[in-house]
Amino acid sequence: MAQILYLTGQSATLYRTHRKGAVALARFACTENGYGELIQWLKSHDPQPLAILADLIEEEFREEALPHTRGSDRTNLHLRQAGKLFRGTPFRYHRVVGRKRSGRRDDRVLFSALTNRDNIEPLLNALVDAGVAIKGVYSLPIITRRLLKSLGIEYLNVLIVTEQPDGGLRETFLHKGRVHFSRLAPVNDRSPADYCQLVKAEVIKTRRYLNSLRLLPPTESLEIYTICDSARIEALQAMLGSENDLRIHSINLSQAAGMLGFPDHPDMQFSDALFCFLLQTRITGNHYAAPSHLQHWQTFKAKLGLRAATWLLAVGASTLSGMNFVDGLLVGRETGQIRQVSAQVRQDYQQAAQSLPVKPDEAAAMREALRISDRLGAHKVHLKQLFSLLGGGFTRQPIFTMDQLDWFVATNPDAEEPGETQRLDGPLNVTDTPYLVTLVKAHVRRFNGSYRQAHDDVESLAEWLRRQPGVKSAEVVSQPLNTRTDADIQGGIATSAQKETAKFEIRIVTELKHEPV
Repeated sequence: MAQILYLTGQSATLYRTHRKGAVALARFACTENGYGELIQWLKSHDPQPLAILADLIEEEFREEALPHTRGSDRTNLHLRQAGKLFRGTPFRYHRVVGRKRSGRRDDRVLFSALTNRDNIEPLLNALVDAGVAIKGVYSLPIITRRLLKSLGIEYLNVLIVTEQPDGGLRETFLHKGRVHFSRLAPVNDRSPADYCQLVKAEVIKTRRYLNSLRLLPPTESLEIYTICDSARIEALQAMLGSENDLRIHSINLSQAAGMLGFPDHPDMQFSDALFCFLLQTRITGNHYAAPSHLQHWQTFKAKLGLRAATWLLAVGASTLSGMNFVDGLLVGRETGQIRQVSAQVRQDYQQAAQSLPVKPDEAAAMREALRISDRLGAHKVHLKQLFSLLGGGFTRQPIFTMDQLDWFVATNPDAEEPGETQRLDGPLNVTDTPYLVTLVKAHVRRFNGSYRQAHDDVESLAEWLRRQPGVKSAEVVSQPLNTRTDADIQGGIATSAQKETAKFEIRIVTELKHEPV
């Protein structure tokens, strides 16, 4: 929903627009008392930002050729030219409508202004003093160009004629789909027959004026579109039966509104509700309001931004807390399973040991076994310390999620499987230092597709592990993307979700003789 104030020279009508239409809420006179009533109405209802759609007779358009520039140079050049063209008003607007095809190819810039500041400045000052957030002041002729595409108008030169409240006939000239000129003629008699005569006279006058300004060459045709109610369309069609010099196309206002997405527009001659609806259909930059008039709107947007940031922070914190809680439950479950497996292994070992007979001729073997047992007893595998090491590493890198954890003890730090020892010429030396080899498989949580960043994060985790006491080595066995030159090239069809898993594996070797593993 949006709140739009439709401003004419005599009244200001407040509209509330939505996705499929616009509804008039109240109408106020353009006087000091009327502005006071408007402010009281706004304060008594939900405060919403206010956009002002200006449909004033004192709006002028000029097209100038200026050197082609860019950035701040273009802005400063256009602002200086606008100040020269319209010295008596601060309500000025400029935009580039094209470039010349020959010479130095200057920019063709359209300048417009509300030349009578008394029609709008008192209203803006009253709204600012009351703390109303003004989104901007917008030009109705510039909004008119949004009619072309939906109505299927594709001619080079088009004149759109609409009837506005408070006795105004709006004529807007568009060349190649861009507004170049607009004027508002007074309407005294609103009967269909008089309306047709007025349209004919005003269109002829406007066409001559466009020819004098060289906006419309005499050799080019002008397509005229009148948007009005059914009664005026019938009168226009009767008039066009005897007139061949005017290329007038009549469009029913309610049907045009339906094509634009406003299905419930009544069959009437005034099009103010339709233009208010067109203004809110897409985001439009401010045309005429000065920065001082937009101060409350900037504050309003800042408040919305803070609220959105606070909400996102709360949602993010809740999500992170929930993920940590789930991770804690998974770790606790895995720890319990490890305890059960360890107890079962000890029980099986004790049963097997009790069933083995001891023979006198095996004394040497028994002595060697005792020495190995003493060695293993001096270098116990501390799972708590291993989990502490991994927990510290993954806490520093919360973007990683552990998928699988495997470990075994070996006397060879380069061992690839349990029981693998260093190659020796003599018997096994029980004083050799045993090593705990740990294989960690994990993946990047919520991977964004940047493999370079994933590689850096994985290497940062491995570097931290290497610096810990008791860690002999920490190597990245496989990165999220295998870039080795000797890697096999494989192909297949997979979804984008399967391609973005970013899995990796780290091999950690620790010395069991160090307690703080």
